[in-house]
Amino acid sequence: MPTVAVCVDTAAVVSSPPVSVLAVGPTNTTTTTTTPVFPTTNWTPSMSSALYKVDGWGSSDALLICNGFKDAEYISLALVARKLALNTVIVLEQEEELDLVIQLSTSLGVRPVIGFRAKLRTKHSGHFGSTSGEKGKFGLTTTQILRIVKKLQNAGMIDCLQLLHFHIGSQIPTTELLADGVSEAAQIYCELVRLGANMQVIDIGGGLGIDYDGSKSTDSDISVAYDLEEYALAVIRAIRDVCDRKSVKHPIVCSESGRAIVSHHSILIFEAVSASMYDTPAKNPALLQYFIEELTEEALADYRNLTAAAIRGEYDTCLLYADQLKQRCVEKFKEGTLGIEQLAAVDGLCDLVSEALGVNDSVRTYHMNLSVFTSIPDFWGIGQLFPIIPIHRLDEKPAARGILSDLTCDSDGKIDKFIGGESSLPLHELEGGGGRYYLGMFLGGAYEEALGGFHNLFGGPSVVRVSQSDGPHSFAVTRAVPGPSCSDVLRVMQHEPELMFETLKHRIEEYCGGDNNHCGGTNNNAALASSLAMSFHNMPYLSTSSCSLTAAINNGLYYCAEEDVYNNGGDAAAAVGDDEQWSYCIA
Repeated sequence: MPTVAVCVDTAAVVSSPPVSVLAVGPTNTTTTTTTPVFPTTNWTPSMSSALYKVDGWGSSDALLICNGFKDAEYISLALVARKLALNTVIVLEQEEELDLVIQLSTSLGVRPVIGFRAKLRTKHSGHFGSTSGEKGKFGLTTTQILRIVKKLQNAGMIDCLQLLHFHIGSQIPTTELLADGVSEAAQIYCELVRLGANMQVIDIGGGLGIDYDGSKSTDSDISVAYDLEEYALAVIRAIRDVCDRKSVKHPIVCSESGRAIVSHHSILIFEAVSASMYDTPAKNPALLQYFIEELTEEALADYRNLTAAAIRGEYDTCLLYADQLKQRCVEKFKEGTLGIEQLAAVDGLCDLVSEALGVNDSVRTYHMNLSVFTSIPDFWGIGQLFPIIPIHRLDEKPAARGILSDLTCDSDGKIDKFIGGESSLPLHELEGGGGRYYLGMFLGGAYEEALGGFHNLFGGPSVVRVSQSDGPHSFAVTRAVPGPSCSDVLRVMQHEPELMFETLKHRIEEYCGGDNNHCGGTNNNAALASSLAMSFHNMPYLSTSSCSLTAAINNGLYYCAEEDVYNNGGDAAAAVGDDEQWSYCIA
């Protein structure tokens, strides 16, 4: 069975903005079955960028699977790739695509290798199952398949049909569902062989799931009840059984298990810059007495009932009267007949009741230096949960519970659902008022960075590439790339940061130049202009550390300066000299 091992090393990144750590380790592929498993690359438009990526590959056996909707340019590029000795397979998603393939392959003098995606009847009932079944987004029905076979026979190209592709859906929950779908596809494969197609490959698509919550449960959309070996065994057995019954040669089996391959490669590291919780107002007996004297008859009755219920030990009733009292006072405050001091007093009284009864909310809000929409869009969009834990102080027992709030002004910019059905996360108290408390989000390598945009003008995280090595720490930072700067984000939004800076620079000269000394003189004016320039080059996140990730390069590696080069009033690049002392941004 094919096995893939990805080694992930942990790095503590000293940088306030969020950082995505890409882990690169050895990948070993082995097989214990007579059915070969070939390396596969799956590309959808744009094919032109795909060709740039694959040009120069040494292996002509590696399959280049061309999925997705296609136009003439896409198909032409796929055919040109075949001329370049790349093992390109054009997978038909729509029936009419075949006409373009026949026409363009004839004009280019290229014998294509063709496959198609079948629309299986097997349906995945989980969250990601909408792409499967007869109503699925992709694939050809049995009627369309037969028409394609007939058209290829008439064109003398039936031998070009060599691959069958299908996709049950992401996160297939059980091997029973997997085997059912694969068996159906294998039946189609054998029927195509009977009809004269030169079938060679079954592409089982994606679906190999990730156990995000560790439960190995069939009842969870974020877990799967199998491991890699069980998945591979279910696929091979299903195909072998059908092919043996039909006396059909075993096919090559390939997989497009993108989520399973790349999920582990990325760790998002972000910083908690502060934490807050509901602040119980101070209890002032004198103010409370004055407040009681000012109560209306209805509110005073609630207060007396609250006191009597407390004496009788009727705690649920206490909460009821406390809530009624608070609501009456809020209404009076809105009418303008109750002052803010009295409102604070009733707040203090009601909080005292909740605290005494043990029902007060002690969950804190940790303010994170990231954007949920940019770095964890699947949580906001589809409720996908990811493992999130502190990445240091692991020898200390967490003493608090908290939810995570991002920097955006969007009310959805928070994480308040966690693995295991939890609505808060065990966290440590922040030291020294905040900052330097880092958390990691794991298994986010599939889709998160690609989906992230520029919501609220926050760009993506900085990226640090970590590879396994034989050094003392078993890893090496081979590359680091700062995330988009404020200037980059402004350009994306069709602004001109250079023009904006020149406008600000002219204002400095106008209001701080000449006889205007309130800016501190010529030298300070230059420092102010330099500081503004650096602000355009910084990332649009909070910076609470003097050691920030910059694009300063030394021998091909990125470093960060111990001292903040932005405070010297000079250019950041000029501040990086041969004699400058640098330290790695990793532990």
